[in-house]
Amino acid sequence: MIKLVAFDIAGTFLRSDNTYDVECFEKIYRALQDKDIKVVVISGNQYAQLASFFPKHQEELIIVSENGALIFEGDKLLREAKIARTEIEKVLDVLVSEDLENATTLCGLHSAYLLKSAPKQYKEEIAIYYHALKEISNFQDLPEDDFVKLALLVPEEKTDQLLEKLNQVTGQLVQAVSSGHGSIDIIQRGVHKGSALEFLSQHFGIAPQEMMAFGDGGNDLEMLAYVGHSYAMANASEKVKKTAKYQAPSNQESGVLEILERKVVKKGLS
Repeated sequence: MIKLVAFDIAGTFLRSDNTYDVECFEKIYRALQDKDIKVVVISGNQYAQLASFFPKHQEELIIVSENGALIFEGDKLLREAKIARTEIEKVLDVLVSEDLENATTLCGLHSAYLLKSAPKQYKEEIAIYYHALKEISNFQDLPEDDFVKLALLVPEEKTDQLLEKLNQVTGQLVQAVSSGHGSIDIIQRGVHKGSALEFLSQHFGIAPQEMMAFGDGGNDLEMLAYVGHSYAMANASEKVKKTAKYQAPSNQESGVLEILERKVVKKGLS
């Protein structure tokens, strides 16, 4: 039986205008609660932003943010995979040398940080994904926080080249991954959505075969490979579709909700 369902947000659960069918979700969510199935929102985005989509349920949901670095059950922090300041400083030196500092957001437990000198368009776009956001003068005098990720937004056609270069120079403790559309995350090596579900598996005593997950981008691969019931969205990349066992309708068609209603709520997938 399915005991846990996990879904990515952007490109998976949300439509392209960052909305979802609230009425349908409420009905399905109540049915999942009645079946004692845990619901996990899992994303590379910030906890505050993810929680804002579910104001009625943020105290009940499990929210995995920053690509698995932070795991919350309600407002209780279950796991924090922070990056040492020395490693953050090394990565920032590389980004400055590549002239990427104004396309960089430093993600902490309490807030995300970007430079005052960053372009207005970048600030506006980042504010969509990071609701707790502060501007700082430079990355040399870091604020007091626990840092879990660096996020880059670059031209999509340069993503693969930058990924390769960053992973050559960032060392053994951190790694760069792409979540698609020119978005690159630099996180602690070994920390990803798959490792987050592995943590939850041990924490709740739920086997991977009892988990269902949905995704569309490169940072969903480990998660989809880990669970027993994995779904790639119809709009997912080819690599994601090859990794997942099944395919769901696109995010524009509320594919996550359709599969949950059809396979879990009505059929009681086992």
